[in-house]
Amino acid sequence: MKKINPGNLLISTPNILSDYYFKRSIVLITEINDKEVIGLIINNQLDYNLTDIDSSVNEKKIKVFSGGPVNQDNLFFIHNEPGIIKNSRFCYDNIYFGGDYEKLVKIINNKAFYWKNKVKFFSGYSSWTLDQLNEEIKEGSWIIKSKKNTNVFENNVKNLWKNEIKKSNSEFKIWLNAPNDPQNN
Repeated sequence: MKKINPGNLLISTPNILSDYYFKRSIVLITEINDKEVIGLIINNQLDYNLTDIDSSVNEKKIKVFSGGPVNQDNLFFIHNEPGIIKNSRFCYDNIYFGGDYEKLVKIINNKAFYWKNKVKFFSGYSSWTLDQLNEEIKEGSWIIKSKKNTNVFENNVKNLWKNEIKKSNSEFKIWLNAPNDPQNN
């Protein structure tokens, strides 16, 4: 079985289409420690923007994504600007987690920071024990992929899962045009 590393993408397979949070999802693994594997769903855009949860933000076009079912009352973010967004934690490659949120909002509001393709916001995160995730992978619920050639900061995510499944495994191609809920077919 392929080893899971920070920076990997977990692409859900049609085997978990009945799972509310993870069906047709792509999870960026941000941390692995002795107790858990942590990640963020990068393709589940919510129906509101950052201004809807923080009125101090002036930019109306910043989308918020559902990072997963854990701690949904909190806002998390990833970025690729550690020189600008201080106090962040290195994840992998050029991806950082969190940092000085107030300063980030200030530089976005002052238009001193062009945020597109540099920062992405999430409500909640995803978490598994390493054994639990390994079991789900063994059962065929997830495909592990390197994040190469995938822009994790992309906001246009409508077809991201389909595109990754097309590249990953031909046995799942039959599911590409199925409705979100196959029972509605």
